[in-house]
Amino acid sequence: MASRFSYYHSPTSQQRTPLRPLQPVRSTPPAKRNQKGFTHLVIMLIVSAFLIWASVAVASLRPASADSPIPELRSGQYGNCLSALSSKIKPGSTVVAANCNGLAEQNFNLNSGQITIDGNYCLTASGSIVVLDSCNQKDQNQGWQADGVGYLNLGNNRCLSILKGSAKQVGTASCNQLDTLNETWVPSIWSGQSIYATSDPSCNQSNLGQRVACQAERQWLAWQTQPKLHNALLYDYTAGNPYEEWCADFVSYVYKQAGAPFSNGERGQNGWDEYNANNIINQGFTYHAAGSGYLPKPGDVAYFTYLGGHVEIVVKGGANPVFIYGDSGVTDPITGNGNMAENQITSDGSLGQLEYYLSPIGN
Repeated sequence: MASRFSYYHSPTSQQRTPLRPLQPVRSTPPAKRNQKGFTHLVIMLIVSAFLIWASVAVASLRPASADSPIPELRSGQYGNCLSALSSKIKPGSTVVAANCNGLAEQNFNLNSGQITIDGNYCLTASGSIVVLDSCNQKDQNQGWQADGVGYLNLGNNRCLSILKGSAKQVGTASCNQLDTLNETWVPSIWSGQSIYATSDPSCNQSNLGQRVACQAERQWLAWQTQPKLHNALLYDYTAGNPYEEWCADFVSYVYKQAGAPFSNGERGQNGWDEYNANNIINQGFTYHAAGSGYLPKPGDVAYFTYLGGHVEIVVKGGANPVFIYGDSGVTDPITGNGNMAENQITSDGSLGQLEYYLSPIGN
């Protein structure tokens, strides 16, 4: 299929409020002017003091606006980033997973095997939790090694994890959740954007579509963060077959991982792998033509009219859906095959158009 591209437009126009015309000044007797002037001065002083107090109070309560782009460690759990609790960046501070905001409290980066914040303090394993402490290259509890899509602590051989039942407190766990979103961390740069991983860390939602979207996002996170795994991942997607356009293989694999494998595909045990994009429609779906008014849901399959046909998985539904897919139009330098992509394109001009959505029956 042909290459796909993402486009982004940011409005730049600004509205300005017109100035009000000056009001005419009326003549006032001197005594009343003095009295009124004093009264106005007192009122202005009171109002100014109140405004100063209010601005300080509000600033301490409301989340600040995003500053310039900074590094962050984004959790696989939807919308969360590694963060210093209550913006306290100092030794002993608790570390949590909080809403991504692009502020200094989330300025984490991997430097020489340590996870640092602002270059001054290091993420340190302390029992079952992690805290901030002054950086010390000799402290094994500050050593972190990339492990799959997670981070292994060299001091206790446990993995960085959002602890269950702990109000999103971050600690270390036994590394048996590296295939879940609890222990998935994506190094990225704050851009005001959120990834669309679903919030259940085990991908065990009762809704099949949500499970499919969760599994697709998990593969996207792995593909983004671990290029050395690309060959192994692609081997899984294509059931061990050599080079091919693998968009349909990817859809098949994700449905299998979500517990709903196809049963009449061409390959894989019991035919779970359907490698022809045009035949996905025969795998048990409800058809929705593009332009019918149907709003796609997470887990739906989107079919496009690229040369030979092309399929993608919806990971965020609604009027502006987000898709994840195998893109054979862009070569991955690791495998020499297609790359994985995420975007929101539904119309690519003469190259291809969205033709229909397929939703799991009963979803």
